[in-house]
Amino acid sequence: MTLGFSLESLHLVEFALLYVLIVLALHVHNRFTKATNLLAAIFASFYGFIDETHQFFVVGRSFTVNDLIKDWCGVWITYFVVEFKYLRINNHSHGTTNDVVDNVFAPLNQKH
Repeated sequence: MTLGFSLESLHLVEFALLYVLIVLALHVHNRFTKATNLLAAIFASFYGFIDETHQFFVVGRSFTVNDLIKDWCGVWITYFVVEFKYLRINNHSHGTTNDVVDNVFAPLNQKH
């Protein structure tokens, strides 16, 4: 593995991380829903576009479609993981922390 490949793959990681941080902020404030999940992915993708566009105006940097695609892949791969693993499989229609806790402890709270 070369250093160039490692640095190029960071595009995926950094924008996936941006998306995850937005999702975590929404989740902590009980605002995480399917709609806000989609908006978080759109925002992170748009920020990737803005980041690549600003490089066009910086000396020594360049706008490349390949970098933009890597940014977007990082966001949307992570979006689909969150969508399918968290929202759909666990049936968290609005994803509030209280619902998660209630579902986990529901069997313990049943009286025999």
